[in-house]
Amino acid sequence: MPTAEGPLQVFLLHWNEPEGCARAVRGFLGQTVPIRLTVIDNGSLPEKRKALDLALPNGVERLDLSANLGWGGGLNAGLRRWLGERMGSIAVVAAHDALPEPSCLAMLQEAMMRDGRLGVVSPEYGEPMVPKYGPILGARILSAVPRKRGFVEAVDYVHGALMAFRRECLEEIGLFDERYFAYGDEVEITLRARKAGWKAAIVWGAIVVNPASGTPKPILTYLWARSGLLMAETYGSRWRAWVRAGLMLLHNGRLALEQRGSAGRALRHARLLAIRDYWQGRFGSPPFEELTQGDGR
Repeated sequence: MPTAEGPLQVFLLHWNEPEGCARAVRGFLGQTVPIRLTVIDNGSLPEKRKALDLALPNGVERLDLSANLGWGGGLNAGLRRWLGERMGSIAVVAAHDALPEPSCLAMLQEAMMRDGRLGVVSPEYGEPMVPKYGPILGARILSAVPRKRGFVEAVDYVHGALMAFRRECLEEIGLFDERYFAYGDEVEITLRARKAGWKAAIVWGAIVVNPASGTPKPILTYLWARSGLLMAETYGSRWRAWVRAGLMLLHNGRLALEQRGSAGRALRHARLLAIRDYWQGRFGSPPFEELTQGDGR
């Protein structure tokens, strides 16, 4: 088996959660393999960025962005630098609240060193689940029988909280598609890698814990709905995107009968905005003002 050539490059994307980011940094610094850790601040508020300065231990690299570029855009800033430096064959990207167990990165690295066609891998969440994707039903997580520790299982897409990429894979397929902004871009880049002939896998026994998303639910609903439609067209066909949009509208109608109050209206409004923006070709940063208006505030 080939040996690793120096520390793993790790990019941790931070936005307005300095305490959680500092906790994640400690988890990464406690890994059993050497790493080069860079925290990318994705346009946080000045007071949050200052708090991050105070919370991070000495020696952690920083890359500060002037605006929130989204998940893909923020990580792409670091990945472009890494590709240009020509240092190392594997890069890891993670959310600022990802908490890997000590052996996590070592297991991912070992799997990729054993198989030169593994383009993208991720750990598991500590629960027996397997990601599945179809253009109409979209990205799903299905319960599974637990696998043996160290088993490398090919999957439709990998978990987004923590992902490891092979340099040659990114050089061939490109970086995150910034049209997605957040939620779904990890699915898309995995599908793109597999379409180009690279393998995607989860390494069982390599575990990361990722607390629940802090993104407001209307924004989360909007982003997943819009991403799902774009992926349905890209990795299916235009008619599959139409079918998926129709299912979303039916879902909205059912929820209108079952849910009362401003919270339910906000989610239905977000889904309608996502369908509108997909058909009009509006991607990137979501329409925050319109999503806020939809919740009655």
